[in-house]
Amino acid sequence: MSLLSDCRSALRRIFKAPRFAVAVVLMLSLGIAISTVQFAVLNGVLGSLPFPQSEQLVTVESDSPERGVTQGGLTPAEVLRLEQANDVFSAFGYYTWGGLTLFEGERPREFTIANVNRGFFSALGLQPVLGRWFVNEEHSEGNPAVILSHSEWQRLFGGRADAIGKHIETSNGQLQVVGVMPPEFALPSSTVGAWRPLAVNSFPVDQAWVWNARFLDAFARLDPQISAPQRAARLEQISRELVQTYSLAEPHWGLGTRPYIDTIVGNLRGILWGAFGIGLLVMLIASANVAILIGARQVAQRHKQAVLQALGASRSRLLRELLWEIALLTLIAVGFGALLSWLSIDWLRELARDSLPRVDAIAVDTGSLAFALSVALLVPLISVLAGALRPRGEAMEAMRSGRGVVKGSAQRAWLPILGIALSTAGVVAGSALLLSLWRLQAVEPGLRHENVYALQLFRDGDEDAQRNFVASMRAGLAALPGVDQVAVTSAAPLSIIGNFSADIKLPERDQPEPFQLRIRRVDDDYQKLLQIPLLAGRALDNRDRAGSERVTVINQTLARQLFGDTSPLNRIVELPLGDSERISYRVVGVSGDIRNRGLRVAPGPELLIPYDDMPLSGITFLVASAKPLLGYNALLTDAMFAVDPREASTRIFALSDEFAADLDSARFFARSVGAVALAALLLAAFGVYAVAALREQQRVAEMGLRLAVGAPPRALARQSLIDSGRGVGIGVLCGLLGAWAALRLLRAQLFGIEGSEPAVVLLGVILLAVTSLGAALLPALRAARTDPMTALRPN
Repeated sequence: MSLLSDCRSALRRIFKAPRFAVAVVLMLSLGIAISTVQFAVLNGVLGSLPFPQSEQLVTVESDSPERGVTQGGLTPAEVLRLEQANDVFSAFGYYTWGGLTLFEGERPREFTIANVNRGFFSALGLQPVLGRWFVNEEHSEGNPAVILSHSEWQRLFGGRADAIGKHIETSNGQLQVVGVMPPEFALPSSTVGAWRPLAVNSFPVDQAWVWNARFLDAFARLDPQISAPQRAARLEQISRELVQTYSLAEPHWGLGTRPYIDTIVGNLRGILWGAFGIGLLVMLIASANVAILIGARQVAQRHKQAVLQALGASRSRLLRELLWEIALLTLIAVGFGALLSWLSIDWLRELARDSLPRVDAIAVDTGSLAFALSVALLVPLISVLAGALRPRGEAMEAMRSGRGVVKGSAQRAWLPILGIALSTAGVVAGSALLLSLWRLQAVEPGLRHENVYALQLFRDGDEDAQRNFVASMRAGLAALPGVDQVAVTSAAPLSIIGNFSADIKLPERDQPEPFQLRIRRVDDDYQKLLQIPLLAGRALDNRDRAGSERVTVINQTLARQLFGDTSPLNRIVELPLGDSERISYRVVGVSGDIRNRGLRVAPGPELLIPYDDMPLSGITFLVASAKPLLGYNALLTDAMFAVDPREASTRIFALSDEFAADLDSARFFARSVGAVALAALLLAAFGVYAVAALREQQRVAEMGLRLAVGAPPRALARQSLIDSGRGVGIGVLCGLLGAWAALRLLRAQLFGIEGSEPAVVLLGVILLAVTSLGAALLPALRAARTDPMTALRPN
C-alpha cells in the first residue's frame, strides 16, 4: 500500500505544479527523441548485414603506399589467382558491371546487371527466395541462366512462384530464370536488376590489361581455421607470385582485407558516431537542466518540507515521493520521445536516402525503445550526483519566518558548467560541418555541368557496328529541339560505370610509372561540350580516327607527374590496351584538371584517347543545351528508339544533379548535426538562465539589503552577470577538449577547413558566450530592480 500511496502522492504533486511538469517532460522528450533517432541511424547503418555470419564477410582490396593508393580495386589476374587458391578464404567472389536490355511492351527496357563469378553467392551466403544459385556448368560463355532481383521478379512476374524456369527475351537472347534473390540482397548496388554468370574465360591472360587494369571489386568469406597472420602471409605470397609471373614493376601491389560493412559505410563511420555522440550530449544537457529544475523546486518548497518534517514525515518518505514524481515524469517523457522518434523516422529515412547507405535498416524498433529507457536513467543519476534530490528544509525551519539562505546548492556549481561544456562540442561540430558544406559548394569542378544531360547504355557488337550506332545516335540527338552540342565518352563525370584505371609507361624507362591513371575514351566534341580548358597543344579532333596515328590528351596532373617542368607535347606514352603488348600514344595536348571523382577528391592523373579508335560496349552520350531541356528523359529515349527500336538506356540523368548529389551526405550531416547542436545550445542557455534565476531568488534578501544601504542597481546586475560568466567560461574551457574530439570524429566528412579549426572553435565560443550571457541577463536585470522593502518584508 505504501507504493500505491507514494504513486498517488506523486501524481498530486504533478497536477499541482503543471508548469514544472510540462517543462520537465518537454526537455526530456526533446533529449530522448534526438538521442533515440541518432541511435536508430547508427544502429541501422552500422548494424549487422543481412547475411549469415556477416562478421566473416570482408572486402578484398589492393594497396600501394608508394603510389599513394589504398583500398584499390583488383586486376583480373589477381582475382583469377585468388579464385584458384583454397587456403586463403572459404569463398571468394567478384563481379563486373553490365547492362541487360529487356524486350517487353512497346519499348525495350534496360537495367543494370552484375556478371558474377562462381564464388559470388556462396561468399555472401544469402539463399534465394526462389530457385537456386548458378552451378559451375553455367559459367560458360553464352549460358542463358539469369537470377532476378526481388523487384524485377515482382515487375516481370507479379511475384508468382512459377517464374522459375520461365524465359525472358533480352538483348542477350532468351534467358532462363533460375533464381530470385530476397529484397534485402542489394549487391553490388540496389540498382542491380539481375545477375548473370561470368564465363570462366572472360579475361584473356595473355593481354597486358589483365594484369595492369584495376577495375574489379571483390569480397570473400573468412575461413575460421585460417588466422589473420596466416591469411596476410598467404596474400603477400600470391602478390609475389604475380610479380614474377607477369614481370610486374616493383614495389609490388599488396593485397588485404577489411570488414565488408566498412566498405559499405566508407568514411561515414566517424561522423555517424559523432552525430550519435552529439545526440547524447543533448540528452545529458536536458537531464542536467531537469536536475536544476528539481533543485530549484526543492529550494522553493523548503518551508513546506520543513513543516512536513515537523509534523512527522521522514526524509526518506519525502525522497521516495520525489523519486516517484521523477519516475512518472520520465516515463511520460520516454513515451513522448519515442512517439516523436517514430513519427520522424520515415521523414529522416527519406532525407537520408541519397546520403547514407542502408537507410531502409533505420527504424525505431525494440532496441531503440530499450535505448530510450536506458538514457532516461540519466535523469535520476545526474539529479543524485548534483544533490538535487536532497530535501532542503529542516524541522526547525518550520518555526522560522523570513527568507533564509539555503545551503548546499551543489548543482549550481557544476550542472550549468556541464551543459555549457557539452554544448561547446556540439556547436563547434555543427559549425565545422556548416563551414565544410559552404566550402564544398564553392568548389569548381573544372567543367561545365549546367544543362548537360547524359544517356548511358551498354551495347554489344563489333567495332564497326559500334561506330555506326554512335554516328546515328549523334545525328539523332543533335536534331532534337534545344540541343546545341553532342559528345560521346566511355564514362560520364562522377559515374562509376565505364571508368577504367591502369598504369602507364614511358618507352625510355624499364618499368611502368608508380601510379594508376584513369583512361577515358572520348570523341572530338567531349572537351568542347564540357568546356574543359586546353592548356597546351591541341584537343582531339576529326583527324583522330581508327587507322590514323594514335594520339592522346593528358591532364595537367598527369603531365606534372610524368614530365615535371618539361613539355609533354609529342612525347610517347605506352598503355596496356593491346592484345599482348602495350600500345604507344603520342601526347598532342594538355587539358585542365577536372574533378571527375567528386568534389571532395583532388583531381588525379587522367588521359583521353579517341573513342573511334577503340569503341567499347559501354557508351555515354552527352547532350548540352543553352536552356534547361524540359522532358529530357523522354526526348533522349525517343531519339534512341528512332535509331534502334530494340535498344534501351541504362540510365539518363542531368550532370548537375550528379554534382548536387555529391553534396548530399555533407548537406544531410550539416543540417542534422547543426539542428541537434542548436537544440544543445538552447538547452544549455536554459540551464544558465535557470541557475541564474535560482541564485537571484535565493539572494533576494541580501540584494534588498544592499540596495537599501545605497548599492547601485547596476552593481548588482554586474555581479550577477559575473557569477554566470564565470560558470560559462569554465564550461567553455572544459568543452574545448570535447570540441577537439568531435572534430577528430568528423574529420572524414570535413572539407577545406584545414587551418580554419581555430576560427571554427572561436566562432563556437563566441556563440556560446553571447547566448549564455544573454540567458543570464534577464535574472541579472531582475536582481537590479529588486524592491528593498518587498525583499526585506518577512514572509
